[in-house]
Amino acid sequence: PLFYDEGAKAVRPLHGCEMGWLVEPNERSILVYPAGKQPQFFHTPDARLPVASLLDTLDLTVGQVFGWLQ
Repeated sequence: PLFYDEGAKAVRPLHGCEMGWLVEPNERSILVYPAGKQPQFFHTPDARLPVASLLDTLDLTVGQVFGWLQ
């Protein structure tokens, strides 16, 4: 899980989490919360999504994620 650090104005990991995704199916967008950084917004189908270091060989796009959700 992640939590918002009000003092740092950034998302921080809780229990070692590196990254979180908020998937918004109605808008076909994904908000990525990398630990210790500002959130990133992805909405174009060919946009490549960042992944946690454990999955660094995984290559995903917004279009692929929403293709799976149909």
